[in-house]
Amino acid sequence: MKISKRALFTNPTYNKISSIPISAQVFFWLGYFSFNTIRWGSFYSDYAYSFKSNLLEFPFHITLSYLFIFYLLPKLFNGKIIECFTLLFISLGLTLVLKFQLTYYFTSGDVMPEYAGITSNIDFQYATNVILGEVYVVSFVTAIKLAIDWIKQKQYLNETNEVLLENELKYLRSQIQPHFFFNTLNNLYSLTIDKSDKAPNLILKLSDLMKYFLYETGKEFQILENEVSHIKDYIEIEKLRYDETLKVNFNIKGDTKKTIIKPLMLIPLVENAFKHGARNSKKNAYIDINLITTKNLLDFKVENSFQKPTKKIKEQIGGIGLTNLKKRLEINYGPEYYNLNTIKKKNKYIAHLKIKL
Repeated sequence: MKISKRALFTNPTYNKISSIPISAQVFFWLGYFSFNTIRWGSFYSDYAYSFKSNLLEFPFHITLSYLFIFYLLPKLFNGKIIECFTLLFISLGLTLVLKFQLTYYFTSGDVMPEYAGITSNIDFQYATNVILGEVYVVSFVTAIKLAIDWIKQKQYLNETNEVLLENELKYLRSQIQPHFFFNTLNNLYSLTIDKSDKAPNLILKLSDLMKYFLYETGKEFQILENEVSHIKDYIEIEKLRYDETLKVNFNIKGDTKKTIIKPLMLIPLVENAFKHGARNSKKNAYIDINLITTKNLLDFKVENSFQKPTKKIKEQIGGIGLTNLKKRLEINYGPEYYNLNTIKKKNKYIAHLKIKL
């Protein structure tokens, strides 16, 4: 997400991004005024004159600075370059004339005492000195303003990106639940048609999983032990549909109670093994699941029997499982913290996920 400077000044959110507290602005100008008064008072050896001179000058500094920042600079970023600089030159010309008149009548007849001789009219040297002085102040204030805006814009974009990512994660998680329950309800439907005694047990398992989805998966992190328990329930639900011809092995090594991961990162691989592996295997169907966890690494490998699907079955394959998982891994961990490989061979399919903890 990138916002150009032009877009920044034409966007309604600019006022929010660029806002600087009035108290901070007052503090800045008072500090700048005090610094200038002391600086020129030391130079003139006349602090009263320096105070009076700066009191006349600073309204011009402030007016030109705000005029440029809030009116001329947006024109510049909108491509109105000629209009911007024309108005700037007119403003500097008016400032030159007004400043000369006020300085001449309210301070002394010498409007530029820092130079040798008496300057009592607008000559080239006086005009150059005044214009460069105003340009310096405007440039200095504008640089501070743009730096503050850049920092606030960056914070704003970071916050916006966090909200977008959080919303995307919620959306992806919401896809998992209907997808999973749709498959499970199909299982339940098949069992009820057959009037199977397995149906009540399936309903209980499904109830536990619904509770898990509703109350646990919204957390930022989940204890691996809970994820493992969830996977075991899912396996039990799926096994109700098969007879003893399907062999399922789930091996776990490591401390799952002290390991935390992002929710629902493992179940899609198991679901994929059942959906596109076991269901399409006519004989010798198997699913081997191996989970190894150490202090710094989670290694999750799912291998299942696989037969080349018929055209009809092939049209059903695709879904959102693995695509969804890859997106969530990308958002939650980033490419440098996870690795997901899938290998399809003649009679088996392997999905291997490694996550750096």
